[in-house]
Amino acid sequence: MSKYDHIILPSSVLEDLKYAPRTQGGGDACIPVRDRRSHAQNLKNKLSSVWEERRNMIMERTAISLPTRKGTYIEFRGATNNDLMYKSLENISSGIRLLNVRTMPVEEGEEIYATVYLPQGKESNFIRKLTEYATQDTAKGKPKNDKLFRSIEDIKSAVLESIWTDKIDLFPSEQNDWYEIWIRITEDYQAEQQCEQFSNIVESLQLNRKNKFLLFPERAVFMVYANNSSLIELLNRSEQLAEIKCGQETAGFWYNENRHEQQTWVNDLLSRLIVENQPQVSVCVLDTGVNNGHPLLSPIIPDDKCLTNFPRLGSADFNLGHGTQMCGIVAYGDLSEKLQSTQSTTISHQLCSVKLIPNSEANPKELWGELTEDSIYRTEIVLPNNKIYCMAITAESCEKGKPSSWSGAIDKLSYNTGTNTRLIIISGGNIDLDSINYNIWDNYPNLNSLRQIQNPAQSWNALTVGAHTNKLALDNDELANYLRVAPSGGISPYSTTSILWDKNTPIKPEIMFEGGNLYKTNDEAIPYSNHEDLEVLTTNCRFQLGKYFDTICATSSATAFAANFAARLQIKYPDLWAESIRALMVHSANWSDNMQLQFPVRNHNRAEMMNRLRNCGYGIPSEDRAFYSSENGFTYISQEVIRPYIKEKGTVKCNQMHFYKLPWPSELLQSLGEIEVSLKITLSYFIEPGPGEIGWKDKYKYSSCGLRFDINQETEIEESFKRRINRLMEAEDNDEEIIQNDSTRWVIGANNRNQGSIHSDILQGTAAQLSTCNYIAIYPIGGWWKTRTNLNRFNTNLRYSLIISLDTPAENIDLYHVVKTKIEALVNIPVSVEIPIGQ
Repeated sequence: MSKYDHIILPSSVLEDLKYAPRTQGGGDACIPVRDRRSHAQNLKNKLSSVWEERRNMIMERTAISLPTRKGTYIEFRGATNNDLMYKSLENISSGIRLLNVRTMPVEEGEEIYATVYLPQGKESNFIRKLTEYATQDTAKGKPKNDKLFRSIEDIKSAVLESIWTDKIDLFPSEQNDWYEIWIRITEDYQAEQQCEQFSNIVESLQLNRKNKFLLFPERAVFMVYANNSSLIELLNRSEQLAEIKCGQETAGFWYNENRHEQQTWVNDLLSRLIVENQPQVSVCVLDTGVNNGHPLLSPIIPDDKCLTNFPRLGSADFNLGHGTQMCGIVAYGDLSEKLQSTQSTTISHQLCSVKLIPNSEANPKELWGELTEDSIYRTEIVLPNNKIYCMAITAESCEKGKPSSWSGAIDKLSYNTGTNTRLIIISGGNIDLDSINYNIWDNYPNLNSLRQIQNPAQSWNALTVGAHTNKLALDNDELANYLRVAPSGGISPYSTTSILWDKNTPIKPEIMFEGGNLYKTNDEAIPYSNHEDLEVLTTNCRFQLGKYFDTICATSSATAFAANFAARLQIKYPDLWAESIRALMVHSANWSDNMQLQFPVRNHNRAEMMNRLRNCGYGIPSEDRAFYSSENGFTYISQEVIRPYIKEKGTVKCNQMHFYKLPWPSELLQSLGEIEVSLKITLSYFIEPGPGEIGWKDKYKYSSCGLRFDINQETEIEESFKRRINRLMEAEDNDEEIIQNDSTRWVIGANNRNQGSIHSDILQGTAAQLSTCNYIAIYPIGGWWKTRTNLNRFNTNLRYSLIISLDTPAENIDLYHVVKTKIEALVNIPVSVEIPIGQ
């Protein structure tokens, strides 16, 4: 799919939509029209060529006594910019298996390829179906197997390129390298036997491989040291290949290199490094300082951006090294990827560092809020417009999510009078490997819930980051006989949660990034341990000694990744507020498959959904979806200001709602009929924290104001929807508890999502059902601005960001340009619609 910038909504109520061009939609697959008999004969001829090539290969290899597979790998190609009905190619009962599906770009667009394994003796399966397609009709008068064969443009014998599913620029050369070989497993009970069979073939070719392999349902993954020629020979011998990918080097590869070799890697990256001369976006890392003399950091962190709260100690990261580790990730992201690449690396953001922790002693906890404030104010002397801060420093667990002076300071700094807000990204805190009862991981991940998010990560306005992991280190011989604690995509063993918090506290963490893994040592005394290959590669503060690389893990690395992500997003959309950057990161997040298995939600059970949220937040942000819209998935962004309250006759009450009538592709959605689509909404705003600690147990008294969103039901007309929102606002004015029964309409549910100051949910249904759901209301609920009239804050405006996305799996649909055309035709009308309570 093509990539487009998100759509910024104009500041208007989109009432009268005069221009609505008719668009040919349709949820059916996009397949060429064919002359069935001639097309069937053409495909039969192509299959005959495949059989002939296989017979010739067997004869030639048998003549020189080379082992040869009996079955056939076949590649099917769809027509350019058309669908390929690849699911119909598989017939498990006959042993015909779909191995992989690839989409390849061509000059005119893209083409879909599917690789299939056909066992010996099953050749007649396709011939029979082709004959039926050419000569027989269904009861409805259509050719049998019509969609399958009309979708096929070409058939040929599969080659190595047909099995390669990684980036094309990494395709194997004649130089040996490590590759992931994914083989198919037909039955789980046969897995060991089939893996042994494949191992024997690898050994017969005298190829090196890692002893350990990873087993998945229907797949096993081996790490093999090979080149182009040996991989082709492997394809000619084995019946089991499904995919081949480039083997990924783990952090330990560079971490354990000697001084000269590390210097070589650093020099290579520097030769490809492009640093923006006048960066418009900066990230301040509040930590142990930084050793910016490191050659990979000196171009990105100039001396005048290295600051300290302790002038006598300077700004350098002498003893701890944590700040330098953080800066490496904030600057480069995954340093392993940058070192492996041969492409140029562009850094468009600048870093600033403030030493928040002294070299060898802890700060008194009563000073944490003050020191954090001092650090941010110090930063803004040299970077007046800075608004992204990264802090992976936490203290003891907070009391069931109750705000503290430190988290209150974070909220105040983020809110920043409500007009120049700051995005403060904070780690959730870690389950410490050195100081806990190891039994906590005996019941991973369930007992992660016993370790709470740490102070000040309970901050309402901060973006709190937890950790997931994809680190398995499959190719590490040292770890070959040890199990990993977490599966790929699961919550990291280090990550803390907010399960034990009070129900009205914010959902924390909001998002997850890579935080590394642990392995089981089989040692009763120390049953779990870390390893550099299960962590993230970064920069080392002791580079003067020739140790340029170090590793980092847990929510520290996750928070650094989040800051890097936020900086690049801010560069992409420079006019977005901090509220919007936070919203887009949460909005783009999804739970991995293993997160959904670890924290299941059955039959829309709201308690189970809250359990998932308080362990994993909203999931792992998607770079593609945060940065771009596409034809079949577009995103609206609205940045607005609302005045929540008004004082009338001596009483402060709710003032207004904002009502959006979205430019909506109604006709196109109706044409898609029963195709499932999803509508995702995220509302983000920063609260002003309650003055002092009085009443912090009361959610209304800590937050200055709360906002909520709702959308009309599919049969609910505009006026009925407004009246329903009025009733909700009236209930808030009367301090009535609102419990919304939204059944299965929402994935998360109103009562779950309405915690904290960012709210996100997904509305799922058919395209026809959502074709009329284009009215969205933003309305206020109570807060101390309303109840503490003596402070005269009831006239205060509140900024908010609203993100709305519509996505459909149908790939031949262009939603994006339909709504963009509608927006271009709008007449600006003020967005605020004041709704008097009770009318």
